[in-house]
Amino acid sequence: MRHIMVLFIFTIALTLPPSSDAKTVKTHSIIDTNEVINAGNICWYDNKRYSEGAPVQVHSFTLVCAASNPQHNNSKLIWLKLDKKGNLVYPAKLKTIRVN
Repeated sequence: MRHIMVLFIFTIALTLPPSSDAKTVKTHSIIDTNEVINAGNICWYDNKRYSEGAPVQVHSFTLVCAASNPQHNNSKLIWLKLDKKGNLVYPAKLKTIRVN
């Protein structure tokens, strides 16, 4: 009788699905490094590429993909905030040079 009971419990344990089986799908973003190196004039946000002039609404403010140095044609692109008048807010430039 004991062998039958052990066999019965073993059979039920094998037929029931495991409760720790996860049903989530893990996603990974794939970035082609050659494309990023060759196409340097893009801004990234939320794993998406944006070109110059693209606005993105983040919480209560707007970011715009713009040139970090507007005087140069091939300047790298960065995200800049818009002020209340709609003008780009550039970061303050350092006036001194420090050597560590």
